[in-house]
Amino acid sequence: MDYAKYRTDPAGYARDILKVKWWAKQVEIAEALCKPPYRVLVKASHSVGKSHLAGGLVNWWYDTRFPGVCLTTAPTDRQVKDVLWKEVRRQRRKRPGFVGPKMPRLESDPTHFAHGFTARDATSFQGQHEASILLIFDEAVGIDGDFWEAAESMCQGAEYGWLAIFNPTDTTSRAYLEEQAGSRWTVIDIPATEHPNIAAELVARPPEYPSAVRLNWLRDRLEQWAERIEPGDATPTDIQFPNPDGSPQWWRPGPLADARLLARWPASGCGVWSDPVWRSVERAAPDPVPERWLPQIGCDVARFGEDWTELHVRCGNVSLHHEAHNGWDTKRTTERLKQMCGEWAQWATQLRDRGADPIDPRRIPVKVDDDGVGGGVTDQRGGFNFQAVSSASNANDKEAYPNRRSELWFTVADRAKRGELFLSNLPAHVRQELKRQAMAPTYKLDAAGRRVVEPKEDTKERIGRSPDGMDAVNLAYYEPSGRGGAVAVEGSRGR
Repeated sequence: MDYAKYRTDPAGYARDILKVKWWAKQVEIAEALCKPPYRVLVKASHSVGKSHLAGGLVNWWYDTRFPGVCLTTAPTDRQVKDVLWKEVRRQRRKRPGFVGPKMPRLESDPTHFAHGFTARDATSFQGQHEASILLIFDEAVGIDGDFWEAAESMCQGAEYGWLAIFNPTDTTSRAYLEEQAGSRWTVIDIPATEHPNIAAELVARPPEYPSAVRLNWLRDRLEQWAERIEPGDATPTDIQFPNPDGSPQWWRPGPLADARLLARWPASGCGVWSDPVWRSVERAAPDPVPERWLPQIGCDVARFGEDWTELHVRCGNVSLHHEAHNGWDTKRTTERLKQMCGEWAQWATQLRDRGADPIDPRRIPVKVDDDGVGGGVTDQRGGFNFQAVSSASNANDKEAYPNRRSELWFTVADRAKRGELFLSNLPAHVRQELKRQAMAPTYKLDAAGRRVVEPKEDTKERIGRSPDGMDAVNLAYYEPSGRGGAVAVEGSRGR
């Protein structure tokens, strides 16, 4: 078949050859590649068809240009082979070109091919100076500057196109700097709120693209990643999106909502906690502490003389006790923790029916920050249930957080948002200090879109003390399984 007529009509090629229908934003992006400056930078939210579009563009360029080269890259092998090139293969169906059943390469001639590389070594992306070359950077915020420089050297021929497409998560990335370069790029945003599926489902019509973003998913993410606000409090960066009953609602997006839903760079310095969420944890618990759960203790051990060793006790969703000590060594901290295990085992026993066997203090879970001097506490555990938790270690949810410290902070903050955390049993002065610490840490998104809480030292510099108290709270609610739950008095059931 003669594909020449589609050389500047990628949407027509998709319709007639690939037998797919692109929606308006996908058509806009494809057409922009055919017009100066022939570079298109796309900030895309989640599940709006960016990989589907990129796969179609690989096929379009390969079929309409001979000789011609298309090179794609992404930060990981999975993104290259299992995401973008899976789309290339699926849309190509039985048409020829693939050199192997799983290889990310189309080829008919040494001067006519398309190939997918992992963004690890920029030398693999150099040396191509064909007259017709298309470059596709998928998940471009995770691609190092060397690749951008190599790509720049290739965009000098008679005909080229360059597509960089990504979730706008990291303002320290090269992708962010390229956007600031102004007229060098055509910049297109694809917020999830503008996808045709959302417009259709808002008026009770079936979605046009069932595998793309859906209304219920979008609403769930707004509840999780944004805050409801009153209309009078709205600022230019806030958005309006209707409630399920159709009533209007204003939302204040957090960084994840900005990047994943609205396709815009997140504001820097966003807080892990917010004032409305904190107010919710100070309300009285609706139910008494359940007798079936064991108390749990979190311990953040002081690293330096001016820091505090802080201990926090909770049972189920309710915090029961908090104490702080300055100048304690690990021996004294260990002795106090064992004493607390005895006190709270006795407390838990008294909640149960008369005649029940006493709860063994050695069963009380004690989560200790094991980084630094905290190891000296866990080393002295004896037969007690001291559990070492390293804040610097990998998170349970590696796709959401780069380290356990970030996961600990967000696990508790997200728990509070769900209405599953109550601090009202603590004295007012303790709650006041914990609030000061909770509201201080900021976070940003890394290149992979994960939430990264600032280092403890940065928070300490800003508020004049280390957030040891909230670290103890986070440890008390931490569960190795990934979601802060509860430990049953009998057996090992979680909540």
